[in-house]
Amino acid sequence: MDGHKRQREQSAKMIEAALFGLMREKDLAQITVSEIVRRADVARRTFYRLYGGKEDVIHCHFDWLCQEYRDTYPVLESYDLGRIAQDYFGFWYQHREFLLLMERRGCWGMLYDGISRVSGDIVRNRMDLEEAAGADVELFACYSAGGFLMLLYRWIGEGMQEGPERYAEKVSRSVARFIENVRG
Repeated sequence: MDGHKRQREQSAKMIEAALFGLMREKDLAQITVSEIVRRADVARRTFYRLYGGKEDVIHCHFDWLCQEYRDTYPVLESYDLGRIAQDYFGFWYQHREFLLLMERRGCWGMLYDGISRVSGDIVRNRMDLEEAAGADVELFACYSAGGFLMLLYRWIGEGMQEGPERYAEKVSRSVARFIENVRG
């Protein structure tokens, strides 16, 4: 990695840390770019070279998290709801402080937008559906991503008190039991 790229990444991390630190103290709407750059100890022009505004810091962080998720979990040979739930909730549990901060500060809309923007791609990559085409693949990816996103929202709302393994097991068991009951 060249020095310029490393410096940009370091500045971005400092800005993220500053914004999230300020969000522990007050709502996003009350935070100014001046406060962020002062706390991050970067120039205002550095901030605007990297971001269009404070919301972009959060959007970029979501994108980074979703890329990390994609890079962490391999393609599955078959659809295994239990494994998918375990991986999904395990990953997000590692970032619970951030998720709970976003929820506490009333930023669920940004959280929802950030995750939903890439969720379909994550499902397609995880199931190796990139090569497949058509409405069935797109609809399944949306259905699966939406369901997991709403389960994540519920878990965050409950304070993520339940560990990821237990929550994944509960979700998997409930969905499987429901499908069995519907089939009769």
